[in-house]
Amino acid sequence: MKTLRNIIVAITMISLLATMGCDSGGEEGQPDPAMQQVALLVNEGKPWVAQAESFVLKDGFDVSDQFEGFNVTFSEGTFKTENAISSAWPSEGNWQLSEQDLNTILRGDGVAMKTRIIGNTLTLTFRAGGPSGGRITSVEGEYQFELISQ
Repeated sequence: MKTLRNIIVAITMISLLATMGCDSGGEEGQPDPAMQQVALLVNEGKPWVAQAESFVLKDGFDVSDQFEGFNVTFSEGTFKTENAISSAWPSEGNWQLSEQDLNTILRGDGVAMKTRIIGNTLTLTFRAGGPSGGRITSVEGEYQFELISQ
């Protein structure tokens, strides 16, 4: 009788231990929204490009011709651009997601950029300041970049 009771206790303990080790489908199995957003922006290492079917606006006016051939490539924590106006976009820099809003990138130069990704289109909206001592009004303003994934 004592042996039967010990076997039942052992089976019960093994069952409890096995059940405790299983994933119950809780938060551990849920994808991290920040990681998903970073993956979308990194875009498998492919650049986001200003093309004929995309646009660049400054204070609501089309300035796409000033950004012909512009592209930006994000990697985790850094970015590189080509054919940018340096006071609006540095040639390279650091970035991170805002902790308050995963749809906001905080560039290393202090510029906060709202992001929206739909399909293969990235829209970035931000306010850029002009160079110190330069023609500030020529580049300062609210920019909106609509870029296409390559």
